[in-house]
Amino acid sequence: MNDVSSHLTPAAAALLSETDERRIRAIKSRRWVLYPRAKQALDRLGLLLDRPRGTRMPSVAIYGDSGMGKTMIMKRFRDEHPPGFNAVTGALRKPVLAMEMTSRPGERRFYAELLTLLGAP
Repeated sequence: MNDVSSHLTPAAAALLSETDERRIRAIKSRRWVLYPRAKQALDRLGLLLDRPRGTRMPSVAIYGDSGMGKTMIMKRFRDEHPPGFNAVTGALRKPVLAMEMTSRPGERRFYAELLTLLGAP
């Protein structure tokens, strides 16, 4: 690296030689910034996922004011644990089922969203 890009990460320095369009796209892309509360939430979710299977599995609800990063935490965790297809059994395994609720959720909405996420008709 030269003096102009010595303060940049290798990935950021590589963008310097790209076209304007590619650099602008990189700037506008979604970023993940790990902060203490997000790490705490991700760690808690990871502990739940690693529990042995049982009849009454625990779950977690993350709530907070708008703009606090709840959706980003959920998407990050879901992206880290994507669904997998078992070709032998023909089953799709979803280790993470994540849903967002409106500000006024009701039982009907909750179960409708749950069935949709599970792929039920």
